[in-house]
Amino acid sequence: MINLDKHAAETSQAILDYIDEPVKEGSTLQAKDLEKLATDALGVLQEQGVYAFFLYLLSKSGKEDQQDKLTPEEFGACAIMARLLNLLNNPELKSLDSAFANGWDKSPPELNSCKKDILKHISDRIAIDLKRLLLVKSLFEQTLIYTRYGAKALTSSTTEVS
Repeated sequence: MINLDKHAAETSQAILDYIDEPVKEGSTLQAKDLEKLATDALGVLQEQGVYAFFLYLLSKSGKEDQQDKLTPEEFGACAIMARLLNLLNNPELKSLDSAFANGWDKSPPELNSCKKDILKHISDRIAIDLKRLLLVKSLFEQTLIYTRYGAKALTSSTTEVS
C-alpha cells in the first residue's frame, strides 16, 4: 500500500525549500508569495480540475528559462509545477501510470521551454483515465494544502522575529 500523504508532505517540503531562492533583480521567493500562489492554484485545481490548474500555473510562470530572469511569482509557479511533475515520476507511484516517459529532471525555470509538452502529458496520460485523474487531483490538492500552510507557518515565524 502506498502512503500518498507521505509523498504529498515530502513534495510540499521540496516546494517550501525554494523559499528565499534568488530570482530577478536580487529578489527572492518569499513565503507569503508562495502561500498566495499555492492558495490560488489550489482554488483552480478544486474548482476547474488538473488541466486548468496547469494552465493557470503556466500562465503565471512567464517565458524565461533562467531563474535570475524570473519574478518571484513566476519562479514560484515553476517550482510548484516542477515538484508536482517530479512527484508523478516517483518510482513508488509507478502504478499511477502518469509519469513522463523519459522521466522528469528539469529545473523549475526549464518548464517554460516545454509548456506544450506538459499540457500534452496532462491530457494524454492523466486526464484520459478518470480514476487516475481523480487520484492525481487528490494528491496535488493535499500537496498544495501542505504547501499553503507550510508557507503560512514560515511567514508567521519570520513576522514574529522581525
